[in-house]
Amino acid sequence: MKALYASVGAAALMASGAAAGQDVPAAVAAATAQDSTTPASAAGSQVADTNPSTQLEDIVVTAQRRSERLREVPIAVTSISPEIANQLNIRDVQTVQIVTPGLSITTGIGYAMTYIRGVGAAFSSPGVENPISVYVDGGYVERGKGGNLDVMDLASLQVLKGPQGTLWGRNSTGGAILINTADPEFEKSARVTGEIGNQGHRLIEGVLNVPLSDTLALRVSGRYRTDGGYIRNLPDNYMFGWADNSSVRGKLLWKPTADFTAIAMIQHDSRKNSLPANSQILPNNLCSLCSLTGFTYPLADPFTTTINLLNGGVGTVAKNDLYNLRLKYDAGKVTISTVTAYEKNRTDDFVDADLTNVNGTPGPGGLNFVIPSTNRTFNQNITATSSFGGMIEALAGIDYLNDKSTYALHVVPNLLPPFSPANLAYIDTTSFSPFGEVNVKPIDRLTITAGGRYTWDRRTGRRTGEPNQRVTFKSFSPRLVVAYDTGPVNLYASYNRGNKAGGFSTPAVPLQAFLPETLDGYEVGAKFESSDRQFRFNIAAYHYDYKQLQTQAIDQGGPSVALFQNPDAKINGIDADAGWKPVEWLQFLGGATLMKSRYVNFDNAGVQVVRRDAAGRIIGTTPGTENLTGFALPHAPTFTAFIGATLSGDIGGGWIGNLTGLVNHSSSFTFFPGGGGPLRADTQPAFTTARMSGSIGPADERYAIGFYIDNLTDQVTYNIRYTTAPYGTGQQVNRPRTYGLRLTARY
Repeated sequence: MKALYASVGAAALMASGAAAGQDVPAAVAAATAQDSTTPASAAGSQVADTNPSTQLEDIVVTAQRRSERLREVPIAVTSISPEIANQLNIRDVQTVQIVTPGLSITTGIGYAMTYIRGVGAAFSSPGVENPISVYVDGGYVERGKGGNLDVMDLASLQVLKGPQGTLWGRNSTGGAILINTADPEFEKSARVTGEIGNQGHRLIEGVLNVPLSDTLALRVSGRYRTDGGYIRNLPDNYMFGWADNSSVRGKLLWKPTADFTAIAMIQHDSRKNSLPANSQILPNNLCSLCSLTGFTYPLADPFTTTINLLNGGVGTVAKNDLYNLRLKYDAGKVTISTVTAYEKNRTDDFVDADLTNVNGTPGPGGLNFVIPSTNRTFNQNITATSSFGGMIEALAGIDYLNDKSTYALHVVPNLLPPFSPANLAYIDTTSFSPFGEVNVKPIDRLTITAGGRYTWDRRTGRRTGEPNQRVTFKSFSPRLVVAYDTGPVNLYASYNRGNKAGGFSTPAVPLQAFLPETLDGYEVGAKFESSDRQFRFNIAAYHYDYKQLQTQAIDQGGPSVALFQNPDAKINGIDADAGWKPVEWLQFLGGATLMKSRYVNFDNAGVQVVRRDAAGRIIGTTPGTENLTGFALPHAPTFTAFIGATLSGDIGGGWIGNLTGLVNHSSSFTFFPGGGGPLRADTQPAFTTARMSGSIGPADERYAIGFYIDNLTDQVTYNIRYTTAPYGTGQQVNRPRTYGLRLTARY
């Protein structure tokens, strides 16, 4: 019997993308089925003939639109397997940042603010997409909902760092997130998972896989997840912060021959959560309405607030439907793959943004928003990938996208319908982009990759009763990579460009057109794996020239959220990853990144400045400008790191167990340019958090009983901090310590 002993902890191992995958054959088969790829060089470099139980599990990714071992891919990638997601209690895309230094995701009003290596967007709406693209089963997910997506019945989740414009197209300026869900299999199986935890957490998830014939298989999965409120509203004791999420997915696999595969998917997601629990953090004299509330700010307890119970306390109601059809035909030397995807979404967001319970009628006006939005997005990909097996390999394809979206930002006294249609904006986007690349191996071990993508984007925008406005953008995204595989180390140097089209800022009244942005990324890296595959280490250094950032500012003079200007920026950094399995029952992983970012020419930035009286005393805030040249970009901490360890093995009596612990650290960063203005209130202080989970069960894995503890040390951190002059500065605090039990049964 091997006892599970040893403390969870180790010296800091550096990583930006450490994660375990599956064994090589299974992982290659799964990854090949998930993306528009050919069968990869799955075997990769040979490893020593050692005991597989002491080897790190291999990682196979589809970052280059073909299935390859991670060490062969000249891109910094974090890969999350279902096992890692379960061990670390990763239930949504936002949580992936705990094992991805350089990735920062916060959830705003119905969208996710996603940043990779300091590249992202503070607001996301039709016409103002996030520069981090999100793909689900190869289908592009428009706008900024990626960070809000739950992770259910996962096959793999990959975070690609750096511009990915050539292979992944529009809005991949800073990177891409690839979510691949589990496909049907020709074996009968079932799984049910239930969770119960503090703060009203409940989760039930089920998966059923049924072969219908020798050529047909069906997989159905569903999840319901609810989390209770954790922020008390002092005026009425209402608990904000609750959320209800449900998802159901059906996938049908048809494989009539060994050469042809078709997979159809339908998924419905429903989300409802409370109003954002905005809490005032400035003293009363800096908040225009605070003197009318009877409360003294800032509140002593960060888990309390004082806002209106508007719309019954419901802040977001969203329904999303995804349809996806993937076809793949292997013609021998060439594989043709297609992805046809359609998304239909309706979201209604409500928010009390004046940070008080002053309703606005009669008397001083409070700032209450209702934001209805819709989108219908169709995208089509066709990709041909060669497998000649010689000196030259090639990949070519074409993407088409058509998106029809609506968006309105209503400022209303009480968030109750009906709402005026006059503010409704319509944005239509059509995008067409052929792409391709060639891999040449002039000598053994040396690979030169050259590729590019031409993109044509046309946007049409209007508001109710206004004439159409139309803009067209054309761009080219080249890619050049030189890689040399010494055997244990794969060395590479790359240049990649990312482009994000311009368009119209829908929150602005009237519509504001804005310029496209581009990012030229230069990266050198090394990926090492020991011959016994017990240790891996990857490191990358990068430099970004970021041109014409689509930078948004809050303009309460309108009031609206508008694109303010397009500064340039420079970003330099180093990130690395490592994994080590010294013995069969113990594995370490960790990661870190060092980053320095700065605006180059941001001398007229839109911020919230202070107002002073005749004696020079600060008496409030107001929209204004500040020179932010030299300031760091938002969501770009200088240093982030994590360290984790997993103990697993036989605990006797035919039972097995595992225990995982992880510690995550981040230096301070701002949520908005310049921290919102001279007060620097829009800032997340440095923090360190920890989590732990474990499970036990019989060796045949028929069932398992587990536990989880998130935010183990009860660290106070923030989902967002923002300044809305003259109302003050608000914050939304993240959940305190959460814990619970999990039961999983398999058939």
